Amino acid sequence: MTALLYVENTYAQSNSANVTVNIILHPIQTIAVNTSQKDVNLEYHNIEDYEKGVSATLDDHLSVTSTGGFQVNVASNQDSFTQLGSDKSIPVSDVMIIAASGSDNNLPQIFDNVLLSTNPESLIRSGTGGMNLKYNVTYDNTAGGADKYVNMTSGDTESVFTSEITYTITSK
Repeated sequence: MTALLYVENTYAQSNSANVTVNIILHPIQTIAVNTSQKDVNLEYHNIEDYEKGVSATLDDHLSVTSTGGFQVNVASNQDSFTQLGSDKSIPVSDVMIIAASGSDNNLPQIFDNVLLSTNPESLIRSGTGGMNLKYNVTYDNTAGGADKYVNMTSGDTESVFTSEITYTITSK
């Protein structure tokens, strides 16, 4: 005698499955100086330069990327521009840093003219971020006018006074 056993399948088949997809946005901020503009020269060539001072404007000098509001600060790494092998110096506060929007940068921003110092000072402020934002920067040394630097040269060769300047970006 053979017995048949019938077992009913009580398991339901699944026709769908859910997954949660998360888009996780991490904040990023970068700042870079145009690689072809790493050295800025404020050159005094003639009487007018010594009388009025000089300035240099560098187009698209800074490039900023930020995923939200940001602030760009500028500071010198020392109190004075110094000349190698000399005790002569020029105060960094003789230079004013001035920023403006560069190419393809229509972001609403606030620009502050900064007298250079060792304290980081706000140069650019924006409540919104952007990608690859370009900024023109002027290094204004008109405080060096009025013949202020007449006795700063060493003989009949040019005298070079140097200071390193740092730009930093922070969240706003």
